[in-house]
Amino acid sequence: MNILLVFFALPLATIILSGIFETFINCPLKIAGIAFSIYLIVAFALGGTIELIVATIVYTILAFVTALIVHFIQNNNDDSNCFPRGNGNCNGRR
Repeated sequence: MNILLVFFALPLATIILSGIFETFINCPLKIAGIAFSIYLIVAFALGGTIELIVATIVYTILAFVTALIVHFIQNNNDDSNCFPRGNGNCNGRR
């Protein structure tokens, strides 16, 4: 059961929460810092073994990459939706 938690549930939760938090915070480094601090506290509360510390670093990298991907997707969508429906210009300019 622990292997399923480590290799499936926690990475999936990290991906989902990093994507959600990125939409609110808009800074991948802050998301990675939040994930690192939470996982580090949990790792030391559970005993602080080297396996838990390595898992903390891996999950932090996963959170950063996920937040970075969501950040690029959001910026790409903001730029591509420049032309609203109707008059076809951007912010009233022609």
